[in-house]
Amino acid sequence: MDAKKLAYNLMIIALILTALYVGKDLLIPFIVALVVWYLLNSLRRLVAKIRFGKEREAPWYIQLFIAASFLFSISWFLAKLVASNFEKFVEHYPTYHDNILEYSEYVTKNLDLPLSVDEMIKGYDLPNLMTELLNSSWSLFSTFVLVMIYVVFIILEERVFPKKLKSMFSSKEGYGNFIKTIGKIDEKISMYLSAKTALCFLTAVVSYVILIVFGVDFAILWSFLIFLLTFIPFIGAFVGVIFPTLIAFIQFEGYIDAVLVFTLLTTVMLVIGNFVEPKVLGDRLNLSPLSVIIALSFWGALWGIAGMFLCVPITVILMIIFAQFPTTRPVAILLSGGKID
Repeated sequence: MDAKKLAYNLMIIALILTALYVGKDLLIPFIVALVVWYLLNSLRRLVAKIRFGKEREAPWYIQLFIAASFLFSISWFLAKLVASNFEKFVEHYPTYHDNILEYSEYVTKNLDLPLSVDEMIKGYDLPNLMTELLNSSWSLFSTFVLVMIYVVFIILEERVFPKKLKSMFSSKEGYGNFIKTIGKIDEKISMYLSAKTALCFLTAVVSYVILIVFGVDFAILWSFLIFLLTFIPFIGAFVGVIFPTLIAFIQFEGYIDAVLVFTLLTTVMLVIGNFVEPKVLGDRLNLSPLSVIIALSFWGALWGIAGMFLCVPITVILMIIFAQFPTTRPVAILLSGGKID
């Protein structure tokens, strides 16, 4: 590769990265909309297997309505459950604050600290801060509306998009290769989402049982948080452990219960992450662990928390696409676990 071509390629990469960063406020809702549309389509395909009347399947719009209603109901139920637990947390905060003061006095006295914890957090009213955070959800609501608008237009476009794609290709061979690539992406993403969701749910259920046994407050809230954070590779589950551990530490007298909660939850994360998940996913995802951690860092730096959640699906899609072209196939091999179809 000559210097001119190298400079040209580097310039293109720089422009793409700049566009991804500058346009993240529009791109992230669109990517989330694609994920929602994909979930709706997967549910719709399940509904299509249900036969009505004389072994006939329901019209596609009925299938879509049933799938959307189910997804909306689950989301609404979880949102109400989390909001209810959040309100209770704000109500119980004065008790936690008193426990924090007791611990701070003990630590300050025994370690001879010049500044107590109470003085450090003075001026920070946690309930007000958390309530303001909740009330500042207008931005979140506007993003939700934008995502729903994208989803509606994607669904409308879905009926005519295959015809557009077919007319874009001059040969049947090119169109066939494209459909084959899309099929590979669909297979990998479907497998990842279903398996990862099941593993996250298993982690959350076991964590909930542990928290209930120890009597940790707001077990549902922390379990739901663990469920969401476990989608972030490597670090997400362990970040989720921190919150219930802190609550256990300030809720109970002494630190034994908090240490036990932390130990058991961490053990669950390690067992599921190192033994169960490899058995479920195995080599089917075909991603190198190093490429996953690099993707986590890269997309996290580029798109924040949203990038951390999306890093694995994006990397899988890029690997499959790169494998289709001779010039980018070496990149696909580097991203893979060792084999490329």
